[in-house]
Amino acid sequence: MKRLVFAAALGAAMVCAAAEHVVVIGVDGCGARWMPWDAMPNTKALRDSGLFTVARCHRITASAINWKSMFSGQPPEVHGFSKWNSSKPEIEPSAYALDAEGRMPCIFSEIRRQRPSARTAAFFTWDGVGNIMNTNAIDTAILYTSGKEAYPALEDYPAKDALAFDSAIAEFSNAPALMLAYQGQVDSFGHKFGWGSPEFTNACVNVDANIGKLVAALESSPVWQDTAIIFIADHGGLGKRHGGVEDVRVFEVPFIVTGPAAKKYKALREPAMLEDVAPTIAMLLGIEAPPAWRGRAAVVE
Repeated sequence: MKRLVFAAALGAAMVCAAAEHVVVIGVDGCGARWMPWDAMPNTKALRDSGLFTVARCHRITASAINWKSMFSGQPPEVHGFSKWNSSKPEIEPSAYALDAEGRMPCIFSEIRRQRPSARTAAFFTWDGVGNIMNTNAIDTAILYTSGKEAYPALEDYPAKDALAFDSAIAEFSNAPALMLAYQGQVDSFGHKFGWGSPEFTNACVNVDANIGKLVAALESSPVWQDTAIIFIADHGGLGKRHGGVEDVRVFEVPFIVTGPAAKKYKALREPAMLEDVAPTIAMLLGIEAPPAWRGRAAVVE
């Protein structure tokens, strides 16, 4: 019933010239070929009431590389990240893509540059996500792990992911222009038990419940009518791994754009790549994408 109410709310929403708020729901390892849609009613509602395509990640399907592409608007050969848990570029970034201060613009830094008063936030459960973002350009960036580890212990992951989303819900009162709400348990259960395993599917179900709670809170918040939602993953998997496997199931990821402030858009460009995420956020928010970004906005009016 909650799913039907959400879809109806989307259909009745007013069309906005530009979004005032974008919420990015990022689910690590949630490959398109493995998503148990019927067991994920809240995520399925996002898909069915908005725009959906299957996007591609990059040839090296390591997480840090692809999250960097999402937020920098650049492919790996430009941003220089090349490893699973890169905290800085292993390859010198392309000079043309750097700003006057020698930094690579990301969507968060562009929001700060173009809209200095706008608020941004990120809540995540793997330190690699924090490493690839310019957290100096984010007002609130919080990592939830077990102790000092890079990510939670497997048995702690569902609770930590839920905590990250609870914090994202609390952030709605601050009306951020851009917020990342990240979930990591799907990838971790995939590595432990295998992509498509019952344990992997259960992790997807856990994440979907968190998404349902977040969307319900967002629907009842004052910012809802001016909000767009993006759902994205960084890679898929096969067996218990993903990097370097020659199979399309590791490359395909779900890409959803929905919410009241996205209703003016009619389709998503195909093929879509992960470097298209940052330009898409820029277009939704009505800000300019840096000319050097290789990605392009995926939404089409």
